Amino acid sequence: MALCFNEQCGRKQECVRYMVGQHVPEDRERGLAVYPNALREGCCTQFRQFRVIKAAYGFGDIFENVATKHAPEMRQKMEHYLGGHGTYYRYKNGERPLSPEQQEWIRSLFESYGYDRNVEFTTYRQEVDLE
Repeated sequence: MALCFNEQCGRKQECVRYMVGQHVPEDRERGLAVYPNALREGCCTQFRQFRVIKAAYGFGDIFENVATKHAPEMRQKMEHYLGGHGTYYRYKNGERPLSPEQQEWIRSLFESYGYDRNVEFTTYRQEVDLE
């Protein structure tokens, strides 16, 4: 994630890029940054609202109650949505967090096939959204 160090920004206290930029380790000397010219007419084009999300990790049993005829197609749609076969398994195994938006998409997919929207994931954690 690009970090911001723009002291002139009026929304810096709400921006995750600025907040994370204030806690860069002493031994870090370079990285991605938001340039000062991103601030235009008082608005930053790179502003990212600081938010705490309920991230979900893992979904090993998600297809347990899905009919055999639906499971392959649903899995294929999830793989495509999540970025491919390898990335799908990183999410499935709990190596990457699912955002609330991704969780909602998966619930909608199940609903579109006639299944309950109450899809549960393996575990949940409150986290700062850095995506």
